Amino acid sequence: MITVLVVTFFAALIVSVPVVFALALACAAALLWQGRLPGTIVPQQIVAAIDSAPLLAIPLFIVFGEMVSRGSIGPRLVALCEALVGWIRGGLAHANVLASIFFGGISGAATADTVAVGSVMIPEMKRRGYPAAFSAIVTCTSSVIGNLIPPSIDLIIFAWLTGTPVDRLFAAGIVPGVLIGIALMVISYIICRRNGYGEPVPFSFPSLTRSLFKAGPTMLLPLIILGGIFTGMFTVTESAAIAFVYGLLLTFGVYRDLPLKAIVPLLRDSVIAIGSIMFLLATAKVFGWILTVERVPQNLAAFLLTYLPSKELFAVNVILVSLIAGCFLTPATALIILTPILYPIAMAMGFDALHFGIMLLSALALGHVTPPVGLTLFIVSGLSGVPIDKLMRPLFPFLLALLIAVLIIAYVPQVTLTVPHLIWGS
Repeated sequence: MITVLVVTFFAALIVSVPVVFALALACAAALLWQGRLPGTIVPQQIVAAIDSAPLLAIPLFIVFGEMVSRGSIGPRLVALCEALVGWIRGGLAHANVLASIFFGGISGAATADTVAVGSVMIPEMKRRGYPAAFSAIVTCTSSVIGNLIPPSIDLIIFAWLTGTPVDRLFAAGIVPGVLIGIALMVISYIICRRNGYGEPVPFSFPSLTRSLFKAGPTMLLPLIILGGIFTGMFTVTESAAIAFVYGLLLTFGVYRDLPLKAIVPLLRDSVIAIGSIMFLLATAKVFGWILTVERVPQNLAAFLLTYLPSKELFAVNVILVSLIAGCFLTPATALIILTPILYPIAMAMGFDALHFGIMLLSALALGHVTPPVGLTLFIVSGLSGVPIDKLMRPLFPFLLALLIAVLIIAYVPQVTLTVPHLIWGS
C-alpha cells in the first residue's frame, strides 16, 4: 500500500500534476489497492481535516497579508528601518532585512513580505548604486524570516499537524528569526564593505521620529497580537480576526491607501490563495493519516533508533532532507508531507517539540530561495528584471549564511527554547 502511495505520488509529479492533486490521487490509489476501506474515506478525511478552529487563522492572515502588500504599510516600514540602520555601511541592505523582520511580525507569509518590501526596496537600492542582483538576493533571502517570526502561517500548520501549542511555537520562533536576520546583515555588511556598496547616511533623530510617527499605527499590530496571545487574552484565531479588522481600519480608514472598489480584486486573489492552501492541507492530512495507519513513522523510528541513535546525526539528516525537498516543493507543502513522518521519530529520540518544529521550519524555509521552485527567487527576478541564472552566484554567500544559522538553531536548543521558558517557565 505504501509503495503504491509513494510511486503514484512521484509519478504524478513527474508528469506535472499539481502537488495537491498528486497527493489526492496517491491517497485514492493506495486505498483502492488496499481494498478494505471504501473510496468515500478520502473525501470524508478531507472534510474532517479542515474542520478545525485554529485553521481559521490562516485565511484571515492571508487576507490581511494581501491588504498589507497592496497598501502603504510596506513603504512606511521600509522608511522606518532605513532611519534606524541607514548609518551603517550598506544601510539599505540592512534596512531591507530589518523590514522583513518587522513585516514577518505582521503578514505571516514570506511571499507577501517579498512583494511588499521588494517592490519598494529593489528600485530604491538600484537607484542608489546597489547592483540589481545583490538587491534582489537580499530581498528574497530576508523574506524567509517570515516563516519563523510570528504570526507565521507555517507555524500554525505545524501546530495543527502535531498538536503543539501554537502560542509556544510563536514564542519559540522569535529568536531564531532574529538570528537569521543578523546572519544576513553580517554577510550584507561584508559584501558591501568589500565592494563599496551603500555609503552610510548620517543618523538623523528628526528623520527617525517622523518615520516612527508614520509607521506607529502599523507597529502597534504585532504588539497587540503577540501580547494578547502570550498573556492569554485571546487565541491565535482571535488574533487573526483582530489583525484583519485592524488592517481594514488602517488600509481603508487611517492611511486610505486603497479605494473601496479595490476590495473585490483583493478578496478574489485572497480566495484563490486560501483555496489552494486549505485543499493542500486537507489532502496532505489524508496522506499523513495513511502513513500513520500503515505504521510508517513508527517503523522508521525503530530503524533509526537502532542504526542511527544519535540526535546530532538525525538533525543533520533532517536538514539534508529539507534542503532536497525544498528544491522541488514549496516549504508549506514539504512541511505537510514530512511532518507526519519525521515528528514521531524526533519525539522518540527525545527532541523537544518546539525545538524540532523550529529546526524543521528553518531548514524548509530555505526552499523559498533554492531553484527550481524557489517562489521568492522568482518574485524578485520579476521585480528586479534579473534572470534567475544571473542570481545564482550572488545567492551563494547568503545561502551559506542561512545554512549556518539553521545549524545553530539545530544544535543550540536554547536559541529556540529561551523565550518560551521565560514566558511559561517550562
